[in-house]
Amino acid sequence: MSGAVYLGIDIGTTSAKCLAVDEQGAVLALAQHPYPMSHPHEGWAEQDPEDYWNAVAATVGRCVTEVASRGGDPAGVRSIAMSTQGDALIVTDSAGTPRIPALSWMDTRAQDECRELLADADQGFWLKRHRPDVVRGARFCWVPDFIAKRLCGEFVLDAPSASWSPVFSPRRREWSRPVLELLDLDISDLPRAEESGAVIGRIAPDFARRLGLSEDVVLVAGAFDQAAAAHGAGARANERSVLSCGTAWVLYSVTGSPVYDESRRLPICCHVSSNEWGLVLPFTGGAAYDWLNRTLSNEASKPTGGDPPIFIPHLYGGVCPDWRDDSRGSLVGLTMSHTPEDIRLAMMRGIAAEARRNVEAAERIGARVGSVRMVGGATRSAEWPQIVANVLNHPVEVADISEAACFGAAKLAAGPASEGWPEAQSVRELAPDPEQVEFEDRQYRRYLQFHEPLLEVYGSSY
Repeated sequence: MSGAVYLGIDIGTTSAKCLAVDEQGAVLALAQHPYPMSHPHEGWAEQDPEDYWNAVAATVGRCVTEVASRGGDPAGVRSIAMSTQGDALIVTDSAGTPRIPALSWMDTRAQDECRELLADADQGFWLKRHRPDVVRGARFCWVPDFIAKRLCGEFVLDAPSASWSPVFSPRRREWSRPVLELLDLDISDLPRAEESGAVIGRIAPDFARRLGLSEDVVLVAGAFDQAAAAHGAGARANERSVLSCGTAWVLYSVTGSPVYDESRRLPICCHVSSNEWGLVLPFTGGAAYDWLNRTLSNEASKPTGGDPPIFIPHLYGGVCPDWRDDSRGSLVGLTMSHTPEDIRLAMMRGIAAEARRNVEAAERIGARVGSVRMVGGATRSAEWPQIVANVLNHPVEVADISEAACFGAAKLAAGPASEGWPEAQSVRELAPDPEQVEFEDRQYRRYLQFHEPLLEVYGSSY
């Protein structure tokens, strides 16, 4: 086995993974390394930035070893790119040494400050107010530029990751000077932002030697996880959106212009191409379905065939397109005849209804969703993808692709060499069932009839 090898690293919330891919896009090796998260106070979510670095070293090292064990040459590794969790703040000194634990995207300690500054602040403002000793003379980093500093000696952040921060303007694809002034931040304290695919620099010789890599290996700017995964799964502007079905479900649509949402509820980011943007619409997904399976009896049952119940799956509040923290999960329309299977199907329909609400929200602001490609755990269900196709009344592609974020990063590392790579091991298309579309549309209208009044109930002091 010979030829070029490209590494795609995904630094997630609970672990890092590294995927080694050959010049035809075939997977050669995969390694994973977990790390913990701490919650020292309610609403706080912290991690040790050194865990990210150690996980990168461990996974890259194992992939290189695996490639060598299969007869490959580690010297064939040409480039590396990263997919990373979005908006995890790291405060370092000028040399890149962390001053405090990383503040995860899950950290909510800055809620009061965000409300005070009309949602234009983030954890950095909380630090300036509560820990000025930490901020004084500090640099503000995110995961990509923290790792880039270690690998190449420069603080460089990719534009998609930067755009997930309120300090960056995704429309202009540059740091927002009005927000910097609002937060009293200096642009010199922030990393340089580069477009995805740009070469950041060569890997430091000591790191290359430590892992058996050539000193000619370069680090390429990647993207945050959802953008990288959409790129890996074949999202295309105005043609194909990706519905990622994991712990949360995320509809990611690519647009050729920065669409504007007057409600400011639909997150817009820079996509991996310099002339494209992404709508990133997360909503309740697999976590709610897993909770239901843990809660219900394991006894086999069948649906009654009668009027099905409605399950609004907001077990941890409503996310896109409403962003209503006060919304709650609601199961309505139950009768004595309903079975556990009726409730499971209601949950599936409820999450599919949330997908439709987000598709409609994206289309209202001018985005063209195009075809919908499902990836992730729900694609293994015999029923769920067809339910989604029926609820959307739109063909759904079910893609067999694993580690889409790693694969998307590897594609960015390979650059033009990745043209022609397969987007999935297999793709099958499910057309809407004409006999079920009308039924599912009625169910969707019932869903909205319950959902909208319940928002008012949960938003009041009931």
